[in-house]
Amino acid sequence: MTSTVFEVEQAGCESCAARVRGALDPIVAVAQIEIDEDRDTAAVRLAPGTDTTEEDVNRALLEASHGSGHTYRVKPGSWRLER
Repeated sequence: MTSTVFEVEQAGCESCAARVRGALDPIVAVAQIEIDEDRDTAAVRLAPGTDTTEEDVNRALLEASHGSGHTYRVKPGSWRLER
């Protein structure tokens, strides 16, 4: 089964990853988030069978950005399906 994976920009710390997970949990099941502090990104793997869109995710991430001092968004070109 395939999973949707992508990177979130400006989300390279634990508190940002928690905000990202909190933003996505209401719309899609998050299977895993890995933080890369050096690149200031979080790699996100959604649960298999997810049928949400990149637009839906970006909308939720923008909402999570409010008050964080960051602007979370899917890194352009990173949205893909993996087995």
